[in-house]
Amino acid sequence: MDAARQRGPEARTEELKIRRLRTLVDLVTNALRQTDMPLAEAVRLVQGVRVRALELFPGKENTYDLLYAPRFARVLREKYRVQLEN
Repeated sequence: MDAARQRGPEARTEELKIRRLRTLVDLVTNALRQTDMPLAEAVRLVQGVRVRALELFPGKENTYDLLYAPRFARVLREKYRVQLEN
């Protein structure tokens, strides 16, 4: 039996939300790297991930800014050669 099942339905819900967010982040990261899109569209995608992350985890802006913002900034910087503010 996996650890989330042993902890109960709240833990399973939390695990599912984490998995959804990781999948979304990975998909958008790959799309940014592999697709030729204008910078404005890329930035909108990243902003959309932030919105969704905060829908899944309200009040966790700082966590998003620590974990995911630098990852997206690095991808955008590498692809578009721009310096972004965090």
